[in-house]
Amino acid sequence: MTISKRLRAISDFISDNSFILDVGCDHALLDVYCALNKKNVKAIASDIKEGPLAVAKENVKKYDVSSKVTVLLGDGLSTYQTGVDTVVISGLGSSTIVSILNKGSKVLPNVDKLIISSNNDYCFLRKSICDLGFCISDEIMVYDNDKFYPVILFKKGHKVYDYYELKYGPVLLDKMDKDFIGYLNNEKSKLFDIYRMLRLKHMRKRLKVKKDIKFIEKKLR
Repeated sequence: MTISKRLRAISDFISDNSFILDVGCDHALLDVYCALNKKNVKAIASDIKEGPLAVAKENVKKYDVSSKVTVLLGDGLSTYQTGVDTVVISGLGSSTIVSILNKGSKVLPNVDKLIISSNNDYCFLRKSICDLGFCISDEIMVYDNDKFYPVILFKKGHKVYDYYELKYGPVLLDKMDKDFIGYLNNEKSKLFDIYRMLRLKHMRKRLKVKKDIKFIEKKLR
């Protein structure tokens, strides 16, 4: 079966022998793909919408993975089951993702890995999840369908990150792979536009934007 570049990147962070809770699974394509291509992987495909879940059930049936993938209607981590070691949340905004994790904080001590791919506000996302007792183990930037998406693997632990590591990702800044370089160039262009629009009376904001531009330019040298 074929899945998107973004879902494939998420699947690359899922280990053999994992028990996944996929929150907001949509059509459960990730879970079906992992059941077919990973060793001894089980998944709970969970969503709050019955429409996508009906399609998810059809996909599970079509690929004959009902023994490995369970489709459940549920909100956030409410469908957590004993033994789940990996939680996947993708395709949602950072505030929604953080809210889901905070509401399910009682089960997080039992979870080894969080695989997160948000649509926005990555600095807030990284900081908030690290505050829950996780650290950033790995990351990849994916350019898929004309958009950039970071996929972040969090594991239990504690590390201290500076502002730019939280904003752009410590692993991404270290790897500087092709899609991340494209992302930084795109961010630099946006910052230049913001800088040109800011009037002199917004001097503090202008200085902050200029500092961010200089940081990106230094990384791109």
